[in-house]
Amino acid sequence: MRSNSVFPATLILVTGLALAACQADSEAPAVQADADQYLAIDWYDGTVEEAFAEAERSAKPLFLYWGAVWCPPCNLMKSTLFQQPEFIARTRDFVAVYLDGDTQRAQVWGEKHDAVGYPTLIVFDPAGRQMTRLPSTLTPESFMAALDDASSGLAPVTELVQVALNGERELTAAEYRRLAYHSWYEDRRTLAPEQYQALFDRLAGQTPEGDPELMRRVQALRLSEALGASEPEVDSGHYAELMSLLQADEHKLDNLMMFSDRLSAAFAALATGPAQREELRGALAGAIESVLASPTGSKSAPVFSLGLLLELERIDDAEAPPSPELLARIAAAAEQADAAAETQQERQSLIFYSYSLLRDAGELERARALLEKELEISEEPYYFMSPLASLSFEAGDVEGGLGWMGRYYREARGPATRFQHGATYVRTLTEWTPGNTEAIIAAAQEVLAEMHGQPDALANRNLRSFGWLVDALQAWRNEHHAGMSLAALDSGIARICAEHASGDSAGACTAMQQRLSDSTPGM
Repeated sequence: MRSNSVFPATLILVTGLALAACQADSEAPAVQADADQYLAIDWYDGTVEEAFAEAERSAKPLFLYWGAVWCPPCNLMKSTLFQQPEFIARTRDFVAVYLDGDTQRAQVWGEKHDAVGYPTLIVFDPAGRQMTRLPSTLTPESFMAALDDASSGLAPVTELVQVALNGERELTAAEYRRLAYHSWYEDRRTLAPEQYQALFDRLAGQTPEGDPELMRRVQALRLSEALGASEPEVDSGHYAELMSLLQADEHKLDNLMMFSDRLSAAFAALATGPAQREELRGALAGAIESVLASPTGSKSAPVFSLGLLLELERIDDAEAPPSPELLARIAAAAEQADAAAETQQERQSLIFYSYSLLRDAGELERARALLEKELEISEEPYYFMSPLASLSFEAGDVEGGLGWMGRYYREARGPATRFQHGATYVRTLTEWTPGNTEAIIAAAQEVLAEMHGQPDALANRNLRSFGWLVDALQAWRNEHHAGMSLAALDSGIARICAEHASGDSAGACTAMQQRLSDSTPGM
């Protein structure tokens, strides 16, 4: 599942702890264990640096979970995989580290290991080499198999990918699985995205015999990547491969979700005539219905599966309302998710995904009611205030929408979370009320003030949030107030840059300061 989907796998990030300004200057523990969720997992009780030292001392691999209490896919993992006795037992063979994105220096560690989106799951060997990343979208069974391979003493993915691409030798079955189950879309360093297709094509031609499940995963990766290109280079062979995948005896939701947001591309590029379109439509519907009928599906499976059915129904008209039959199933699935979600973790994920499905189906009032109810239940209610703001704005209630966005920022907890939400709030002000200069400048000053004194203010996600803030202000000035000075913000940015003058991101900070101080339109 990709981040541009209605149901993203890598939905964006962070947790709700105390503000760093209220914390001690020493580095926060890597673990912030919630007794309800993590009591059975032996998360390392110490800093990340100490955890790597312990891995080396004990000759154990290190399992790093980078997450946040508010993010839906993180909570989906907490309520499924992290509850599995087999997984809990297996983590005892690792130094297991939970790194919360809002603890001090967490963003520095995230930047070091290229952990940006939540959740990110990385396995290191005892010497601290990154061996592989595991997708959060796998079923518990697939994840456990991938985790076993991750600690089996194989070469790291960075080496195996070159073996696969260069054809130096045949991959072993275990090496092949490591590449097939690597989290490629959360890894920006191992392989350039433009090389993914070549890798998946090579893997598709080397599938180990006797493992149909592995073959189907590689087929899904290869086809999904091909269909995601701006100009898909596909032929009749790709169509036959897709039909083979869809007509298999068993289906896994994580494979089907690779085609989310790409069904229209599949029909446009592969189904060249009416007969093929109907054949493909029937095969897709059958595969999705088989997941819906599976008794072993998770509580989230109906929501994701119905989202795919909705996308399939709209192949010929992207704006078409869902059929009455599908709409009834969507409404029933949202109600079922609401009733079945028993823990905070289940609710934080299921309610958000159900809202997304209802909204996509045009059921805006049902979506609003679901979110408003959750405000009274969730331990992280601020996360649901941004979608409430969008619903209000789209209904013509700009003031109400801005009220929700203000709360989305000001009620958020944790420094990285607050900075991200604050940047989003300023951007919203510039887009929804561009004439309210006083409010926009005041909000920007408020957000910048929170960065002051933060040790990782210019690291990783925080630097990205800073960039969002500057982008929004510059675009607002250029479009609505050409030539206007933003000197009122200069001192706040200069203070942040001065605090990090010796850091790796000092140049980026100075460049952003210059962009806002230059009042020339278009700069």
